[in-house]
Amino acid sequence: MSALRGIIFDFNGTLIWDTPYHNKAWNIFLKRYSISLSDKEIHENMHGKTNAEIFKYLFKREFKGEELDRLASEKEGIYRQLILSDDFQLHEGVKEMFNYCLACAIPIAIATSSDKENAEFYFQRYDLKKWFMRNRFIYNDYSFKCKPEPDIFKRAAERLFLEPGEIMVFEDSPAGIKAAEKFGAGKIVIVNSSGEDYSMYTHQVITDFKEAARIIKIEIDETKTREFE
Repeated sequence: MSALRGIIFDFNGTLIWDTPYHNKAWNIFLKRYSISLSDKEIHENMHGKTNAEIFKYLFKREFKGEELDRLASEKEGIYRQLILSDDFQLHEGVKEMFNYCLACAIPIAIATSSDKENAEFYFQRYDLKKWFMRNRFIYNDYSFKCKPEPDIFKRAAERLFLEPGEIMVFEDSPAGIKAAEKFGAGKIVIVNSSGEDYSMYTHQVITDFKEAARIIKIEIDETKTREFE
């Protein structure tokens, strides 16, 4: 088994606990189209998926080109306005964890199913350039299969110059967890940001980023003496 050397983070529901905002945005969007789904249905069938996959699930047909872009912009515009109106931030402890990784020279990347518009929004709003090289923020650019396929993790691993077994993945969605498993991640940590039941998995489950920091210190940076604060 390879030693763990780097980390790939999912973004939505992992670093930013925005599931309620996505759910609210979807509910507003779905109401416009007379579609009704429970939060559970949204979590199981939509979280971690691309907009193309979600709209196909919702409307039972494929969308491409301008029609897909229009629907995606409509829904994501609702979501971003909700985020801005509440001044919603990265979850508590995330910035400190990033600082620790930076100080200890632990290579990190983000692999998100979000599209370019949301990715640009996140990168600017949360000043992610402090911790991430721009090419290590991997988003859905439609050039590869997205979660639950492992392609996005493979691309992130290439940018980190690491093998799958050397990487720890932090994820929250069923699609993302499955993708990380297919990828062959050395360790998968599930971030339970919305009180879901993850008992069907054997992976470690955490509920805050102090736990994440301890895992990183023990499993990646155990030779360092600096304490996480």
